[in-house]
Amino acid sequence: MRDLMHISSFRCRSIAVFAGLCATALILISASCGAQVFDMRWIGGYPDPSGDPHYGGNKTIFSPPQETTTILEPRDMRLSTGIAVMTDENDSIFAYTNGYTLANMANQPMLNGTGLNPTTYVGTTYGSYSANAQIFLPWPSEQDSFALIHMSPDTVNAGTILHSARLYFSVIAKYLDNGMAGVVSKNNVIIEEPLLVGGLSAVRHANGRDWWIFTHGIDSDEFISFILTPYGFEGPFFQAIGTTQVGGVPRASFSPSGDKLAYTGYDTGLDVFDFDRCTGILSNWQHADITDGSFTRSVQFSPDGSLVYVSSVNWVYQYPLPSGILGDPETVATYDGFYDEYPILQTFFANMGLAPDGRIYISTGNGTRYMHVIHEPDNAGVACGLIQHDHFRQTYTFNSIPYRPNYLLGPVDGTVCDSLGITANVSEARLQDRVRVQPNPSNGVFGINYPAHAQPGLLEVLDATGRFVYQHRLSAWSTVHQVDLTGQPAGMYHCRLSWGTRSTSVRVILQP
Repeated sequence: MRDLMHISSFRCRSIAVFAGLCATALILISASCGAQVFDMRWIGGYPDPSGDPHYGGNKTIFSPPQETTTILEPRDMRLSTGIAVMTDENDSIFAYTNGYTLANMANQPMLNGTGLNPTTYVGTTYGSYSANAQIFLPWPSEQDSFALIHMSPDTVNAGTILHSARLYFSVIAKYLDNGMAGVVSKNNVIIEEPLLVGGLSAVRHANGRDWWIFTHGIDSDEFISFILTPYGFEGPFFQAIGTTQVGGVPRASFSPSGDKLAYTGYDTGLDVFDFDRCTGILSNWQHADITDGSFTRSVQFSPDGSLVYVSSVNWVYQYPLPSGILGDPETVATYDGFYDEYPILQTFFANMGLAPDGRIYISTGNGTRYMHVIHEPDNAGVACGLIQHDHFRQTYTFNSIPYRPNYLLGPVDGTVCDSLGITANVSEARLQDRVRVQPNPSNGVFGINYPAHAQPGLLEVLDATGRFVYQHRLSAWSTVHQVDLTGQPAGMYHCRLSWGTRSTSVRVILQP
């Protein structure tokens, strides 16, 4: 572990370098504030020259008017575990990457967008296979620019274990190339240090503007963190805590509220920490051994942060966090033996992601066309409603679930870091404006979009006489919910949404 004087001097040298790089990049970027970033589209699939309809690009859509669905979307890029996707304030995909190429909204290589992660372990055709190794972040206080934080295997440690020798960032500007976006600067080195491949994670700073970014040393118990600010990167900051991580491809996940971090590797079990978004300090380390022999795992918090899920090839475990203490696990799913069309395509449990509809989706590890779905992830035990191979993605898709930080997280009100005047809550007027129903009028099936809230909400639908015809709990941080009133009489209905003392309503017309 480094002493404080070493940490301090390293930090000062790093800030000077990063500030110079970022200043050069930001000269080219327009500085308008207030963009709202969403994540309503996931993409996957890979092309096949033979034209086999089982292959090709797909796009999963979480917003109304349809239920969560996947459609075909042709593209040339092969996508797999190393994927990252960014949508803009209009919910349109404007950038995505496979770890080698950055593509634009036209599914073409972005201006200056090839050659990410310069290493022999990332191919021009297949990109990167490292999960949690690429993260898009909106550049603080900049509406039209984004940072891609990325890494890849660079070398071999002790003859057997791949690791990263450096962590990079690249800067993307939306307005370049006639609005198709382009790369301003690429493969800027944030730190040169032996690092685990993958396991990157990010969470909004307590000031509601900046971002904490975490990686981890190899053969070490040290987390290494940085702060992305409007002026560049601050750090690195080193903290020795938790299990010594030897190798493999770890997975990391912050709770949606940003107050906890979960970390897992195939040979180290599960670590859970409390996290202070103001100071960046991890504390209250809790550990659970996982000895099932699986070669890969993934981790995800429930929307309300009360449960931690670990997928482990043949099993999905759920760990409760009563009063912040890691409880005994419950096995909420065991692989049911289901295959896709070909005998080799087993639908094992692989990467997990919390989606805008409040559900957790799990990829299958092999290139199948299915995802597993946890429908009520805040519920303990099998009541979480995990349904295996429940969502169909149209084409073969290899683990293409992007790492998704909570882009909607605001400041921690009342802390010393809450000094920028950013509000965590949507105003009452904007709450009303931002609730919408699609389609309206409806045949009985419609979707509701609403602003994210840090606590669970309640949706109630009443008919014209005031009779309740539908009620559903809205997951914390969700932004979309599908309603099915098939069979109800035609007429006017009131949809009432409430989060604690905050509420709003919208009307929907059912047609005969």
